[in-house]
Amino acid sequence: MGHYGITAISWNTQHTEVASCMVHQVEKQGHGFVLLDGSPMSFSDVAELIIEGERVWVIIKNDAGAWDKDKLVKVRHSQHGYLYTSPENSLFDLPTF
Repeated sequence: MGHYGITAISWNTQHTEVASCMVHQVEKQGHGFVLLDGSPMSFSDVAELIIEGERVWVIIKNDAGAWDKDKLVKVRHSQHGYLYTSPENSLFDLPTF
């Protein structure tokens, strides 16, 4: 099972759903972790990672400028899967790219 982190998002043209995410592979190092280089990934590709059993986290910068794992990203199914975090919507509070 892989671990990934989302550090930024971009919205669809209606600004109602996440269109893509800046996704980084997360590598464990000692008691912490390191984010590898990120690349844009469509929301449906991120949803597919989660459906396949991968763990995807919202990653935020703390006051010291280091990266922290925040909420686990989940997929909610309707006509198509969409991304959400629970209980707060920290995914939607990320910076945009």
